[in-house]
Amino acid sequence: MQSFSTFFFLFIFFLTSCNDQSTNKDLFLLAFLNFSGVPANSGLEDKFQSTQATTFYRKDGSIEFQDILIEYKLISPQVTSETVEAFIGNPNEISYDAQTNQISGFFQQKEDSFQTNSVIFSYSDHTKKFKVLITVKRDGKVISLRELTTTPPNPPTIPPNSITLPPISYETKRSFIGGTEHQVIRVKFESGSDLSAFKQLNAYIGRPSIIALAADQYNVNNYISASYFDTSSKNFLFLTPELNSSYKIIVVGSTADAKGNRSIDTVPPPPPVSPCLGSVNAPTTIGNCATHCMVVDLVGNQMTYTTKATIQTATEDYLYLDSTSSTVSGNSGPAGFTYVEFFSPITAGTYQTNPSTFDVTSYHEQCVVLSSYFVQDGLNGFRDHYLSGKVFVP
Repeated sequence: MQSFSTFFFLFIFFLTSCNDQSTNKDLFLLAFLNFSGVPANSGLEDKFQSTQATTFYRKDGSIEFQDILIEYKLISPQVTSETVEAFIGNPNEISYDAQTNQISGFFQQKEDSFQTNSVIFSYSDHTKKFKVLITVKRDGKVISLRELTTTPPNPPTIPPNSITLPPISYETKRSFIGGTEHQVIRVKFESGSDLSAFKQLNAYIGRPSIIALAADQYNVNNYISASYFDTSSKNFLFLTPELNSSYKIIVVGSTADAKGNRSIDTVPPPPPVSPCLGSVNAPTTIGNCATHCMVVDLVGNQMTYTTKATIQTATEDYLYLDSTSSTVSGNSGPAGFTYVEFFSPITAGTYQTNPSTFDVTSYHEQCVVLSSYFVQDGLNGFRDHYLSGKVFVP
């Protein structure tokens, strides 16, 4: 499989046989192990309700891989200070030392950072057997451990005939997972498709100009990762931190004696609308100064704004006028709240707050929200007006 060192691609394997008639001729041989619920080390807590190892065969060009899926269920949900980590190594080399609370002899370690209740390992020799230690750590210390031994998968027999897969489509969006924003891609079959005849359904994702279906019309070459059809959500799922990348996805399916494939090219989701959309540059005026406005100025690094209100008669008994700033997320802005009040007798004219000023070099947002509230009360009754606007901060 082609190596792409410039990015990390996380993928989730949802492995489910499409019916209850699976045989040893399936594309992937499932090896279910250590499902008894007995902790591997009785000196530790028993945090696991169950653990399971499943191995899968796949081929990329001339290289025959095995994917090792470790699935688990916890007795109780993880707390903030806990992590689930899996370690894989040769059976006679990997071990846990209860005295030092350390695992040694492993060649790869992975954390279930996205709390998917699964960890995936891949190895470029499908014939090898491995030992996996899956742990719960609290504040970096192993508090629970299970031991599993894998069974190598058997290479499949390629079905001789052809079958047409139902049409496919995809959905993509941006989503924060584990604190990192990802592109989430879901590939689905056409609604109402009958998939009951398919024993295996697999999807492969890769660069549009690199990934390709092999000559046997069954294997896929030069892909980045694979996903397996989830019969619950009815889709294939891919996650990638590459928010702006396009991909080609090839779906391969097989029945007892036939194989088929579909492909689709994806387009990344549009970036989210900027929270500063609609902002204006200073100097500027927000509102209408014939009634109620905010005047914004920029001199050097200093941005200043003043709120003004104008009344045309002397019939008001009370005036209130304020100004404030905030970030686009609603937090306190760089300049504080200020207000003025006026009581009868009030003459016609223009009234304003004291100027508010802040240094743009000490404010790290792209824009600032400025707002004001104006109240009049007199012979014409109670009236109020609110205005707000966003200004770019250079």
